[in-house]
This record gives sequence, C-alpha cells and structure tokens, in this order.
Amino acid sequence: MHALIVSGLIAIAVWSLLSRQLGRLGVSAPLTVIALGAVAGLAYGQDLGEHLNTVVAEKIVEIVLAVLLFVDATEVRRGFLGGEGRIVARLLAIALPMSLVATVLAAAILLPDAQWALLLVIACIVTPTDFAASAEIIRDKRIPSKIRNSLNVESGYNDGIVSPLFIFALAVAEGNDAERFGPAVEGALVASGVALLVGAVLGGGAGLAVKNVVRREWATSQALRLGIVIVPLLVYAVAVTLGGNGFVAAFVAGIAFRAARSPRASTPADLDHAEMSSVDDVGLISSLGIWFVFGAVVVLAAEGGASWEMIFLGVLALTVLRMLPVYVALLGSATTWRERTAVGIAGPRGTASVVFGLLAFNSLREDDANTALYITVIVVFSSVLFHGLAAPRLMSALTRKH
Repeated sequence: MHALIVSGLIAIAVWSLLSRQLGRLGVSAPLTVIALGAVAGLAYGQDLGEHLNTVVAEKIVEIVLAVLLFVDATEVRRGFLGGEGRIVARLLAIALPMSLVATVLAAAILLPDAQWALLLVIACIVTPTDFAASAEIIRDKRIPSKIRNSLNVESGYNDGIVSPLFIFALAVAEGNDAERFGPAVEGALVASGVALLVGAVLGGGAGLAVKNVVRREWATSQALRLGIVIVPLLVYAVAVTLGGNGFVAAFVAGIAFRAARSPRASTPADLDHAEMSSVDDVGLISSLGIWFVFGAVVVLAAEGGASWEMIFLGVLALTVLRMLPVYVALLGSATTWRERTAVGIAGPRGTASVVFGLLAFNSLREDDANTALYITVIVVFSSVLFHGLAAPRLMSALTRKH
C-alpha cells in the first residue's frame, strides 16, 4: 500500500513539472497519470487487488469523493442552476433518472445472472458525468455558452444526486438477500436526513463565518484558504459519526457554503476565487490520485478479462443510454436538435465513476466486485479516449452557426 501511494505521488509530481509542455502536446493531466498508473499496475500485477481491497483504501477513496463533491457544488456560479435552469433542471430531473433506469434494464438483459442491486450499483457507476478528463469541452468557446454552462452544472450535481442511491444499492448488494432491502431503505433515509442537516448547518455556517471574517479582516488569506479546506473533511467526519451519508453531507455543504458566502455581498469575485484556491488544489491532487489508481486498475482488469456483454454495456452507457434520455428531456426546450445531440454526446465519465467503481470493488463479493470493476474500466477508459479526442470536434461542428 505504501509503495502504491509513493508511486502515485511521484506520478503527480512528474505531471506538475511537465504540465505546460504536456498541455502544448494536448496531453491532459488525467491522461498523464493514467499512463503512469498503468506502468505501476504492470509492476504490481495481481498484488494490486490486495492493496485496493483494504479498509484504509476504502476510507481514502471515500474522503476523496467527499472533497470532490464539495468542490463540485461550490463551483456552480450564477445561482443554484448556474443561470441555465430550464436546461439543467430537465437534465437532472428527467434525463438522469431515465439513464439510470435504462442502464439497469440494459444490464439486466446483458447480465441475466446478476442480482438487481448489483445492476443498480453498475448504473450508478456509469451514469454520472464528469469533465475532469475532458475539460476542453467546457473551455471551447466555439460551443455556445448555454450548452457549456448547462453541462458544467449538470456534471457538478449529478454525482451528488446519485451518491445516496449508490450507497443504498451497495448496502443491498452486500447483503445478498431480499431481507436487506427493508433495513437498507430505512438506513438510507435516516443517513440522508442526517446528511442534509449536517451539510446545511455546517456548510451554511462556514459560508457565513467566512463572509463575516473577510468583511472584518480577522483572518489572513492563507489561514482562510486552509480553513475552507477543513470544511468538507469536517462535514464528512461529523456526518459519518452521526450515522449520516458523508457524501450527501459534503455535497449539500458545498451548496450551502456557496449560498451563504456570496461574492456579491461585499467582496469581488476574484477574492472569492482566491479563497477557494486551496480546496481546489486539494481536489485536483485527490482527483489525480484517483486517476493514477485507475491507470493501474486498467492493467488489472485487462489481465482478468471482460466479457463481450460487459463491453457492449459500456458502449451503450456512453451512447444510447445517455443520448436518448437527453433527447427526451430536452423536447420542447429552447434547444435545437443539433444542440441536443451535442449535449447527448458530451457525457464524459470520470472521477466519480472511478471512485464509485473502487468502492464497489472494495465492498462486494469477488465475482460481483470484478464485474463492477471491469465495467467501470471499460466505460471510463473509453470515455477518456472518445471525449478527449473526438467529442469536442463533434460538438463544435454540431453547434456551429450555419
């Protein structure tokens, strides 16, 4: 485990030293550490699975996800839905549930021997979008701002929305019998309620505290940045201690923090960005660590082998199971068919999917764990290639004014 951590830190350090040159070559940070992770995976071989399947690894992954959920929630600008409420609401309230249901049904056909809870776990893994490895789509000025903003807000929220469902499905799948359904539902409801309360109180309280401290000039900028880093860690720890869902709590805390600490109150927006720089950096380092592990896991999955059914499900998840719900959700909206197609294409899978996949691998029994891991690798690796290379050009062509 220590050797894996050291290898990951070295990989991130290598990227940091060569980031400008790699960027000029079109090689993103995630792609760099994935490649270095694959090298580590070849070195560790089958021992990698033993490193990942530990309580320590599970807790590290959980804390990383909590930080990333907090960061995602705080990055939404221009109101709760980022100024694109009509499009974002449709994507989250219609397209996301449709994708989850459609993925469960497709997985049930392709994996007939799998229990329904495992199918739901898989759906939660492959459905959330994440632009960590495909940031050029969000930055591409050739794509209309309403499309880019909508996609950015969608990706910021959908993993937070899916996380309680994932935890519920994982709890049922671990039990392996119908008797676990009732306790899992009850536990999920209680955990979500506790998480909502903890996240709202601590996140909102932290936002108000930062707002007042800045106005009165009680803290240095460095101390303030460090204090904000503590917020998602504290929220997660308190929520888990009280029996709540730490992921939901961190996500809600990010929303509450942003709402309470409004840059319009008394400070310019650039100061608000400076305040968040440390937690953003921690989120980036955490995300790159996850990508490094993913690179190693790609080798592990390749050695284990995946069935054609898993591969086909992965292809469906990136295409039909994303695009069809988007088309349905945006019917009647102020978007053209070309724009709807562009939104459907822009569904990269990233850090959230990897984290969910690693948690499933750590929690489930061997066969189910391997199935979840293989599908995670297929979907995310395919997404990194497609959404990093072809998708930006396709989206630009579709949304170009004629």
